[in-house]
Amino acid sequence: MRLTVKTETGLTEPMITLHLPENDPNAAQLRAQLESFLFASLTFTVSQAGHTIQLPLATVLFFEATGHKVHAHTRTTSYQISQSLANLATKLPANFCRVSKSAIVNTQLVRSLTKSLTGNLIEFEATHKQLYASRRYYRELKLSLEKGSFK
Repeated sequence: MRLTVKTETGLTEPMITLHLPENDPNAAQLRAQLESFLFASLTFTVSQAGHTIQLPLATVLFFEATGHKVHAHTRTTSYQISQSLANLATKLPANFCRVSKSAIVNTQLVRSLTKSLTGNLIEFEATHKQLYASRRYYRELKLSLEKGSFK
């Protein structure tokens, strides 16, 4: 494998282009690793108790809308954000999946998805926080988890 780095004037952000041989067996793995690397460096602005913080997106378990406010939940706390859930859904990476009209989850941090008569329970790694997926979004969530982001 070769690595070439070029600097260009006029670019406002880094751009990665991956050139692979046709039918390369490592293509999916390389793409996943690059997306994981890029995802780990993403942050967004949140507020809590009057403080504005840059929160790494990789630490967010889920986004939830309650009333007219949207919160980003991490393992230990939640932060208020100024964007609407609909606006967030268009900007988030592919590993975030809508699970109800009021919630979007980070599928990389989902520990389990349990379907029962009372609902579709989502549990997350290393936390007591839980969330329910609606029937409407269950299939899309299940497919997303089966694609390989489910741990």
